[in-house]
Amino acid sequence: MKVSLHALAAVGLLLRGGVTINGFSIPGPAGQRSSSRQIHSSSRLFESTADSAAAAVVEASPAAGAAETSPAVETKEEAAGAEEAADLAGLLASLDEPVPPAGHSIESKETDTGPVHTLTVHLGQPGHPDPLTFETGRIGRQAAGAIFLSRGDSIVYATCARDAEPKSMIDFAPLSVEYQERFSSAGMTSGGFNKRDGRPQEHEILVSRIIDRPLRPLICDGWKHETQLLNWVLSYDGERGLEALGACAASAAMYISDVPLMKAVATVQVGMINDTLIVNPTNAQMAVSELNLIVAGSKDAVLMIEGAANFLPEATMIEAVSLGHSVIGTICDGLDAFRETVGKTKKLDTIPPPIEGLQDAVNALMTERVDASMELRGSKKEREAESSPGGAMYLYCIEEMKKQYTEEEYGPGITNAIKAALKKLVSNRMYNKAKVESKRMDGRALDEIRKIDIEAGMLPGVHGSALFTRGESQTIATATLGDKGMRQRMEKVEGREMKRYYLQYSFPPSCIGETGRVGGVKRREVGHGNLAERAILPALPSEEEFPYSLRVESLISESHGSTSMASVCGGCLCLMDAGVPIARPVAGIAMGMLLENNEYTCDEDAYVVSDILGNEDALGTMDFKVAGDKEGITAFQLDIKCEGLSVKTMERALEQARVGRLHILGEMEKALSESRSDLPATVPKMATFRIDESTIGKVIGPGGKTIRAVIEDFGLSNMDVGEDGLIQLSGFDTEKLTEAEAFVKKLVEGAGGGRGGPRKDRPKYTGPPPEMGKTYTGKITGIQKFGVFVEILPGAEDGSYPGLEGLVHVSELHVERVRNCEGFVRGMGVEELTVKYIGEENGKVKLSRKAVLEEKQADRSAKQD
Repeated sequence: MKVSLHALAAVGLLLRGGVTINGFSIPGPAGQRSSSRQIHSSSRLFESTADSAAAAVVEASPAAGAAETSPAVETKEEAAGAEEAADLAGLLASLDEPVPPAGHSIESKETDTGPVHTLTVHLGQPGHPDPLTFETGRIGRQAAGAIFLSRGDSIVYATCARDAEPKSMIDFAPLSVEYQERFSSAGMTSGGFNKRDGRPQEHEILVSRIIDRPLRPLICDGWKHETQLLNWVLSYDGERGLEALGACAASAAMYISDVPLMKAVATVQVGMINDTLIVNPTNAQMAVSELNLIVAGSKDAVLMIEGAANFLPEATMIEAVSLGHSVIGTICDGLDAFRETVGKTKKLDTIPPPIEGLQDAVNALMTERVDASMELRGSKKEREAESSPGGAMYLYCIEEMKKQYTEEEYGPGITNAIKAALKKLVSNRMYNKAKVESKRMDGRALDEIRKIDIEAGMLPGVHGSALFTRGESQTIATATLGDKGMRQRMEKVEGREMKRYYLQYSFPPSCIGETGRVGGVKRREVGHGNLAERAILPALPSEEEFPYSLRVESLISESHGSTSMASVCGGCLCLMDAGVPIARPVAGIAMGMLLENNEYTCDEDAYVVSDILGNEDALGTMDFKVAGDKEGITAFQLDIKCEGLSVKTMERALEQARVGRLHILGEMEKALSESRSDLPATVPKMATFRIDESTIGKVIGPGGKTIRAVIEDFGLSNMDVGEDGLIQLSGFDTEKLTEAEAFVKKLVEGAGGGRGGPRKDRPKYTGPPPEMGKTYTGKITGIQKFGVFVEILPGAEDGSYPGLEGLVHVSELHVERVRNCEGFVRGMGVEELTVKYIGEENGKVKLSRKAVLEEKQADRSAKQD
């Protein structure tokens, strides 16, 4: 039996709380109201929502959370394992198919509205037969640069625009990036009330950051025109991820515009299956990949990396980055040729030239004072009073320099020029101190980690907590455990996703001693939280081992260098404090790099520093965050402020990060060597078991009457009934959970299966048969990826037999291709479908909505004729 969301809403079931039916969760009195749709994903890197295999009542010990597996389930798991092995072989077999060799070609043609130019780039990579096709001149002609980029049936439209006049009073490149995945690109409609794609969702913000980070450092210094990159996904074929495609479209749009991006930049994704690295893998390949790596760079060096891994060694990371960078070179070669054909002249006339003699004058005046500021050992506040951009040192430098370099002669931008010269001096003196003394501005050795203090279990009322302090960076991390109703709902063009585990990062202004607006989540908070979330995910137990949903919150209370990595450490500790069985604790560390000249790539002259300060992040040339356990890496993020990073220097940084990570893990082990053996008393207990799918309707009852009675009679917090027959009960009384489970099993005895009794045949429809070719209007009873179930004939009034249900296969839903069945039907906003009976196959009723639509089109055409 299928349950319609619209039918439940009609009887007000969704408004009263306490039930999860077929993935729609309505918590009871002990929970909070929510509505969420559960989608299971096999991805090892982002979310594992595997169904529990057998009944399990979770006691106050995490060991009791593991499901007991029956022999029948073992047989099922063995079959699933064999099927998975066959699927893996199929995914790898696609890599043996021939692909066009790497290279590019450019085609230009004249149209009524002007020339249209197309760049076609073949990557020459196994499993990637589709080229990247960049087109300009047909769409978006009023923007400074516009690109229509396609790969297969996926299309991204990107524009670059700038203001006419520069903003002379700012001291940074005013670049903003927006990325939007339009639901219409996959044949869907937004789930919001007004059905309009709204503010960017978390994954769209993350892609915007991926686009921004490699481009910003390559824009010419002194560029002050407000610049905007806008990106829309117009068509999505569901074949591959969109992050790299969106980034390539945006960088190409800026590169052919007059905005002074002087080098081509490209982005690729790298996955790995069975030790085989794959460039731009398919979504099916990514679902089983041990690696999800995004690499961006020029053909000379790497500019940005972002990703997650399943405890992979550093050597594998280097190999993956090297492969990705080699493919980036192929794309950049094509973009260079494209720019020669269609690129506009770069606008350099508004970039002020360096003021002759200013840097030398600042060096002569301030070198001794800068060196002295690096010897200060007071608090962060005391040091910043001297050396921050608004501190005494900067104010003195500006005042003295303006006596020689006046605003009357050099304009209002002279203040920013003086500040920039002083920042460059500070950066050079930091480099010199590292080169001469092997010391840093706070006196530490280059690979030395700041003092670490840890207090686990500091908050008595929460499920798990930890206070993690490293130097002057500090986080209060908390963990909350709950049932499926606590999962985080996300809407994407791939469909709805329910995250079993998520980490939320907060950076209030008070953590740096300032005031400011609070409330909305900033993009930086989204990015840092996602990085910490990905770092911890591979260490978590599977849902079969531990059926709880997990929420981690990281509240930054002090900040002076890499609070995201502090969130990794604190987040892992608070989960262990809550009793989550984490066998491989993870930690994170941020690495920096000091260069004599930030304008060039480097190797020998680069000094890599561990556990960077905020100053070293702001004035250095690298922010390289690496997280993992003693054996391998789970998450990583690299940002560069110079022309790029060589693979050789990255290899050195990864090794130094590994040593630092081992030190931090050692300190964490001293504070909490293993997960707590008992779950807190405030954590709800769980019972998970499976019934036959055909008995779901009996458990739910008319309008949800039965399931609500079970919740109320046994004092449950929530009851989740999955479409596959998996039931999860949650409550605080173990005895009541056991009684509720026994009641449900007895309830389904004789109702078509389940483990509570002998399985009986499901009642069959015995009413009048459907007529071939006849059109019926019936109620939607279920939606699956492969199609929609519709009841076309009613059952007996006395309930002696059910209604006649048939399947509208996804290929029969519409005259055009439907890529996302669930999204398409949900977007229609209907409870019934008009379909045509087209026969039976293996005893299953076949229906077609497509035939009805084609018949209507034919009638309209006949009337017009």
